[in-house]
Amino acid sequence: MTVSSPANAPKTSGTTGSGTVRRVGAAIAAVGFFGAIAAAPLSASEALAITPAGSTQPAANQLFQSKAGADPAIDLSVASLEEAKVAGAPVNALFSLEEFMFKGAINWGGYKFTYYSQQVLPGEGLEVPGRHVNPAGYVSDADGFIVMAGSAPKGTVYDTPFGYQGKIYDRGTVGNHLDVYIR
Repeated sequence: MTVSSPANAPKTSGTTGSGTVRRVGAAIAAVGFFGAIAAAPLSASEALAITPAGSTQPAANQLFQSKAGADPAIDLSVASLEEAKVAGAPVNALFSLEEFMFKGAINWGGYKFTYYSQQVLPGEGLEVPGRHVNPAGYVSDADGFIVMAGSAPKGTVYDTPFGYQGKIYDRGTVGNHLDVYIR
């Protein structure tokens, strides 16, 4: 009679090798998921508030430079929510400009809002009477409407979650997608 020892025991289907790989993969996924949740409470300004070597200003408040270092490319600094409120931003805004820029897109009221910086393409050809940047950082017209691009007729007014109504002055999106002009 032959006695089987663990070393020569017959192998069964579902060996521990593939189970170990699955457990390790699940553990890695869990660490990534809970790591993302742990970092979520940080605002964009807090996440970027690193002071570069040799500088007195946090990186979030500096201009991004081209590789040649000559001219600033785009000013991506964002005022804090407290600064925007002090500067006259509406208190009924559901999202600050900082939150909007951090998210990149906001779905609200059946519309998808994205933003477009006037620094990318200043838009001198865009006829906006009294064009200016309001205290909250949105490009606005003389009547206080924030400037938007959309496929609706020019002059169409929309409610927005940013505390201001927006008005279509430009093209570039289709359907329920509205592009909001920011500084």
